Amino acid sequence: MDDLLAYKNELYSISNNDADKNEIFPEESFFEHVSELLSEAGILDDVQYCPYRNTRKGMRLDGYSWNALEKTICGIVVNFTNEVDLIDTLTNTQIKDISRRVTKFFEGSVDKTFISNLEVTDPGKMAADEISHYLEDAIKIRVVIFTDQQLSTRVKKLSIEEILEKDTSIEIWDIERLKELSQSDGDSEEFTVDIKALKGELKVLPANDLENGVSTYLGIMPGTLLSDIYDEFGQRLLESNVRTFLDFRAGTNKGMRKSLLTEPERFFAYNNGLTVTATAIKTEIVNGQTVVTELENMQIVNGGQTTASIYFSPRDKGKLKGEDREYSYSEIDLSKVFVQMKLTVVGEKETADILKSNIATFANSQNSIQQSDLVSNHPFHTNIETRSRKQLMPAGETGFPTKWFYERARGQYSTQLRAMSTSRQNKFIAEYPKNQVFTKTDMAKYENTWRMRPNEVKRGAQANLKLLGQSILKEFEKNEDEFGAVFFNDLVAKMILFRAADYAIPRSEWYKAEKGLKAEVVTYTLALLRYSLKKHNMDINLDRIYKKQEVSKSLTDYIVELGNFVRNKITDPSFRSGIANPSEFCKSEKGWVKFQALEIDLKNLDPQDLLTNNQLVEVNEKKNKLKSTSKTINDLEYVMNISAKEWTLLSEFHSDTYPPFHQNVEIPMKCVSLLQYGKVPSDKQLKVAVKIRDKAYEEGFDFVG
Repeated sequence: MDDLLAYKNELYSISNNDADKNEIFPEESFFEHVSELLSEAGILDDVQYCPYRNTRKGMRLDGYSWNALEKTICGIVVNFTNEVDLIDTLTNTQIKDISRRVTKFFEGSVDKTFISNLEVTDPGKMAADEISHYLEDAIKIRVVIFTDQQLSTRVKKLSIEEILEKDTSIEIWDIERLKELSQSDGDSEEFTVDIKALKGELKVLPANDLENGVSTYLGIMPGTLLSDIYDEFGQRLLESNVRTFLDFRAGTNKGMRKSLLTEPERFFAYNNGLTVTATAIKTEIVNGQTVVTELENMQIVNGGQTTASIYFSPRDKGKLKGEDREYSYSEIDLSKVFVQMKLTVVGEKETADILKSNIATFANSQNSIQQSDLVSNHPFHTNIETRSRKQLMPAGETGFPTKWFYERARGQYSTQLRAMSTSRQNKFIAEYPKNQVFTKTDMAKYENTWRMRPNEVKRGAQANLKLLGQSILKEFEKNEDEFGAVFFNDLVAKMILFRAADYAIPRSEWYKAEKGLKAEVVTYTLALLRYSLKKHNMDINLDRIYKKQEVSKSLTDYIVELGNFVRNKITDPSFRSGIANPSEFCKSEKGWVKFQALEIDLKNLDPQDLLTNNQLVEVNEKKNKLKSTSKTINDLEYVMNISAKEWTLLSEFHSDTYPPFHQNVEIPMKCVSLLQYGKVPSDKQLKVAVKIRDKAYEEGFDFVG
């Protein structure tokens, strides 16, 4: 309980400090903190804050989230006590009361009279409009509660009546569950697939027991059971899968859907099956057959397309023309569908991570894997993480140089803090201030805004990260040198620019008069500004922002003014050209194209905040020199981190194949001279040395020091 109270007080402090700094209520700050935590974990997507309360009608909603893949709309409510040194209990009575209020809001969202009576500026109107829009395609409704209370032990089962005749579930993120997730060091929340509770039967054949607590099973997964498991756990099952569901446009997925409909009995023969991992298993013997009853942390590392196809196909409203008749996808009979399964149970986390990574990379054959699908495990992120730990920022106006902290894995910052003494914590926070922590999804948001792709930014944190990966990782693999110190410095400047806009716009008088659409306005404003500048052969002076570690008042004021213009366009139905929903408009390519056609006045911009075309040429020349220097330094560090003995053996390794004067023999010995006598090889020789060593290991060279 002491640890839980300490976490609660920490959350209390964060919420209240952020509320004071951002001039918002602590409840809103708590909502944003939890939303970010769950979005980073892939549990919620594209969360929108839009608080609405109507005591007379018994309605309440604080926000919503739409998951396009699972076709699930989430209604979110905050239950925040904001009390220090005390953990209240969340009772079943409270849960039922909250559920009723959310239910009534959802029912109101399909009532045209209710919506028409709401003021245009009321956040509830935007929420009702968007929920109504999503409900047309929604399969499921989730009621989600964020709370700093602890769920009562008397609550044995969470249940809720259907909303609008749709499959409805309730989910509670209480203080204990939030603590577990926030302190998971980047791992997802643990969960148990109770097959007995799902009234399913999973028969398996034990195959073999390997080292390190690894055991394998072969089995047959019934289609109904697989669908039920996915229905309950959704995307949590696919966190180790390198891809999300690619929809039915992919040829393989279209074929699976057709065979499910017309030949369900043959699906087993046609399909490659599932590769599944778990951290623990419970089985029992029934009639001499091993039957799985529980799986801990089940992951479908290969077969995500199969799983999603089996789940979504019967829910598809469409039809398929057959030779004899027209088939409706609702006719699919999953009781006739079975899928082969290879199950690997791994007890040790390290082994599990390696195994899942290898399977995900090498064992997936049904749809071709793009390297961009492996975005979270890519060296690109390791590169940013390394630089963020080493690169000291200019002192700026404060006079105190600091560093930015990149969380490649969720929770790295808080994990490091918890392991330190109080005095060391203070030093760490001084070096890495909490407001200079950024995540993968943060980075993607800043970078894609700078790349003038605001419509992609608005597709949600995880979707935007994946979309950025599809381009930036190709660039990284083509020329890694482009992502050195210069890239990192520019990234920091982009972050400062975005955060300045994100802070200033909601504090403007025009925004306070009519709140809403902040996220859309910020990314579109910055993208439009840069697009307009580039049309006139200019750009934003990132170097100035980086050196000062802040955005000038003149540029901030201009961004706020432009933000008003952008918001007016987004809320103008005639500008949206038939797209009723402002948020959906901002997610569309059509929306961004409409903005690109606009002309904005650039005269009030301070020339110091900008770069002209001639200045851009000069800046790029300087940056190219810095990139070259940085690469040389990296090569030098690489060479000096290898022992003289290894370089000597590398030279000997090549001496049987090449003459003494050949570079494969000679350059490793130059590296020995560097280490022993300080004689530095040329930049070219250093570069060649790195390649020689890498190539040697590919050809069978091995060194044990």
